[in-house]
Amino acid sequence: MMHRRATFFLSAAIAGLTLCFAPTLSAAAPDTLLEKILGTSSGAFGVTIQVILLLLSIFMVGWTIECFINMRRDKLVPPDVIATLQGYIDEGDLEGALQYCEAAPNMLTRTIAAPLSRMHNGLDAMAQAMEQQLSVEAGKLATHISPLSLVTALGPMMGLFGTVSGMVMAFDEMALKGENMSPGDVAGSIGLALMSTVVGLVVAIPGMTFFWIFSNRVSGIAEDIGQVADEMFDTLRGYVQQEG
Repeated sequence: MMHRRATFFLSAAIAGLTLCFAPTLSAAAPDTLLEKILGTSSGAFGVTIQVILLLLSIFMVGWTIECFINMRRDKLVPPDVIATLQGYIDEGDLEGALQYCEAAPNMLTRTIAAPLSRMHNGLDAMAQAMEQQLSVEAGKLATHISPLSLVTALGPMMGLFGTVSGMVMAFDEMALKGENMSPGDVAGSIGLALMSTVVGLVVAIPGMTFFWIFSNRVSGIAEDIGQVADEMFDTLRGYVQQEG
């Protein structure tokens, strides 16, 4: 299953990169475009920079697909889990509810298990435990999408590094050749500078967009699960007050 999923992500990433470079593909021959993207004319250094940028692009596309698949409320907390847990609580079977939370761990069950395990410590301790656990679960969601933020930052920075390096190499070549310099002598370095910028932006622009989308999704999921947990906690509050 993991092998199939990895193959799917890689295939989708390659397809995404093809779409990103589609406008350029129509304007240049495949071999020439490949050489430009890889920076072969600027030597091993240019190839290294471009390969890193391409790997960042592939990772960004693959992780975006992974987030689209898994960062959904129904995926994180299936509706049947909510219904089952609500049934235990409504029936007053709090021990059964706690056992179910431990048997089916997810964002909601871990949030509800926190106050259930502190039933004898009072309402304040229960409320504090649930609030802390909900904060932890929201932090996990934010951490899951954080690689997109990292790639979004690294893409343009690596592109800028390639751009500056290419221009430095071009100026060094100019100074070395002097009046005998021809455009071909600096074409590779300038090409590296320009293509590094292009590929860096190809990484940054969609990466920033998708990170914004998933940040909003994470906030929405955390709010929705928080509301469900609050409703369940209201029922738990009634049981504690009756026992008191």
